[in-house]
Parts: sequence; C-alpha cells; structure tokens
Amino acid sequence: MNIKRWIIAAGLLIMLVGCGQRGEAPLEPTDTPDAGATIDPTPSPVRTGVTILADGVVQSAQPPLPLAFEAGGKLLALHVAAGDIVQAGDLIATLDDTTLQEMIVDTALQVDQAENSLAQAQLTLDDLENWEVDDTAVALAEANLAAAEAALENAEVHDANAGSSLTSASIGIQQAERNLADAQEAYDTAFDPGREWEYNITEPSCLPGQGGGIPCTGPSLHIQMKSEREGAERAVEYAQENLQVARAQYSVAAAGVNNDTAVSAQANLINAQNALEQAQKGPQASEITAARLRVEQAELSLQQSQLNLEKAQNRLDDAQLVAPTNGTILSVDTTPGMLVAAGTPIVTILDSENLQFHTINLSERDLAQIKPGETAVVTLKAYPNDPLDATVQRISLQAGAAVGDAVTFPVILVLDTIELDILPGMTGRAEIHREG
Repeated sequence: MNIKRWIIAAGLLIMLVGCGQRGEAPLEPTDTPDAGATIDPTPSPVRTGVTILADGVVQSAQPPLPLAFEAGGKLLALHVAAGDIVQAGDLIATLDDTTLQEMIVDTALQVDQAENSLAQAQLTLDDLENWEVDDTAVALAEANLAAAEAALENAEVHDANAGSSLTSASIGIQQAERNLADAQEAYDTAFDPGREWEYNITEPSCLPGQGGGIPCTGPSLHIQMKSEREGAERAVEYAQENLQVARAQYSVAAAGVNNDTAVSAQANLINAQNALEQAQKGPQASEITAARLRVEQAELSLQQSQLNLEKAQNRLDDAQLVAPTNGTILSVDTTPGMLVAAGTPIVTILDSENLQFHTINLSERDLAQIKPGETAVVTLKAYPNDPLDATVQRISLQAGAAVGDAVTFPVILVLDTIELDILPGMTGRAEIHREG
C-alpha cells in the first residue's frame, strides 16, 4: 500500500516538473453561477498550447561598429564622448581641412575658366555656321587692304633708302680709314728718330737769295720740325675722330636695314587680303571643322574641371565623420591634434535602438517546439512589471554550452516597439508560446 502511494506521488511530481518547463497552460477555473443569475453565452478565451521558458540577454541587432575616416590627416575636433546617444548624420569628428578648402577654391576657378572657354568657342562656331555677307565688313576689309598696300610701298622705299644710306656709310668708313692711314704716315715721318738732328738745329735757315755773305733770316730747322710734328699730331686726331663718326653713321644705316619694314608690311598685306577674302566668301569648311573641334575640346575640359571639383568636394566631405545610424558611442579611440591614417578607428558606435533578446539556456530538447514567427513575452529584471512582446526571428546554428546531457541553442527574438529605456546587456526571461 505504501509502495502504491509512493508511485502515485512520484508520478504527480514528474507531471508538475513537466508543466513548469513544457506543459500545457492550466485552464482557468470556472465559478458556479448563482441560481437565477444571467449567464453570458460568449465563452471566455482559453489559451492553449506549449510555453517554453528560457533566460537570456538583450543584444544589439548589429555588432559594435568602429568609425574611421576614409582619408588620413590631422584630427581637428571630436564632437562626441563615450556614452553619447547620436542620430544618423550627426557629426562625430572633423579633420583639418585647410588645404582641402583651398583646393575647392582652385578647382571652382578652373570650372569658371572652362565654362568661359566653352562659351567663347561655341560663340565662334555659331558665328561661322551662321555667317552671312556683311557689306560693312567687306568695305572695312577693302580699306584695310588699301592701307596695307600703301604701307608696303612706303616700307619698300624706306628699305631702299636705308640700303643707299648703308652703302654711303660704308664708303665713308673706307675714306676715313685711308685718311687716318695717310695722317699716321705723316706722323711717323715727322717723328722719325733719324731726323732728330734737324730738331736740334736752331740757326736761321737761308731764304732764297740769302747766303754768300748775306745773313740768313728764315726759320730754323728746329722751328720747322716742331711745326711739322704738331701738324701731324692734329691730323692723326682729326682722322681718328672722322673714322669714329663714319662708323657711327654706318651703324645707324645698318639698323635701318635690319629692321626691314617691308617684311612686316608684306605680312600685314597678306593678312588684309585674307580678311577681305573671308569677308566676301565666308568661312571655309575646314575652319568650321576646326571650330567644332575646339568646342568639343572645351566641353571635355569643362567635364574634367567639374570632375576635379566633385573629387575635391568629396575629399572635403570625407574630412567630416558622421554617424551612419542611430546609436550610442561605446568608446572614443583617439584625441584631437593627432595624425590619423585612413581606416584608423576614431570612435566605436553601437546600434542601441534595434535590439534583440538572445536566450542562453534553451535546451536542444525544446527546439522542435519553436519556429520563427511564434510569439513570446520577455520580462527583464530591470522592468519586472513591464513585460515586452516579442517574436521568434530565428534559431542560431551554433550550439552553446551544455546543460546536463543536452546542449543549448540561442534563440533570437525581435522585441516589438519599445518605450522603455533598455540597454544592451540587460538580462531577463523569455516565455515562448506555441499554440496547440
């Protein structure tokens, strides 16, 4: 008899344990209505099925995300601190962008210049393609041609005169050189050392009819020699000066010939003839083709300048680090003033809005009764009186720690709209309910 009672008690204990883990929810008791009371014909809803309990922890749907600049530079400022809550697009940090700002100005100027060049090239092309005879332009070109012809004639006369002047100046040099040679010869004769004896004779020379007892009264050889030498010196100096003057005149004449005005006048005449022909006949096909090519080149230059400006703007934008999503700053990994390389983490952000509940001790024996989409209720230790609705999203493929002789598998539940201040890392319990 005692053995029978023990068996019955053991059976009841096993049933109670089973209800605590996977048992069906107990039916709500019904009260016996009083005599004469009105009975509501609508039956009360009864929740049936299996409820599985598991402990777990709140985690972000995304792993912590290190944020870094795409380009290196000097960190100018940090605009957040650890623990700050940021929204997508909030400014996190800024690099020193002085050089980048200057590059923006330069490339913008290049764009303006390219636009002006394109406008000018397009205007020229339009003028060529829409050309019509302009009587005023023709008359002006004819007048310019007549003026160019007259200028050429005058230039030719000028060059001819310059040539004559050069010839005359050349002859003048030759004459001056001969005169200098004659003067130098006379000088050498006057100062011949073999005539020094004449310079030392001071007695008067005899004039015609004198001598033979008649005293001589003519100038002495000394006086004659002195006068001859003084004249020779003056003649050499005069001849040298004349040669210098002749050479200067030759240089002036040569400069006039070197500036050959007829050559320049001839070029002006050709230009005037071409201008008249164009005013009368209009542009040639080759000119229009060349103008179109210049327009295409100007368009390519503008596109390149705009691309350079876009690149410079992107580099300037890259100097500002912004939050890619809503979240909380977990850590700040550097300080202002430091040189940071591209890809160096500046801060680490955690998505603290899209939260999930991950179970930690759900046995593999219960997996067959859990499917994605099933409803659940999560109660956190921080908010024991505020259960949260949740939905099973998936079952992890990686087994966790063993409990007894069975391993555990994390089940990920998505929390519905949350109005509580929930932080990743909070713990609690999930009640996963499967309808029977």
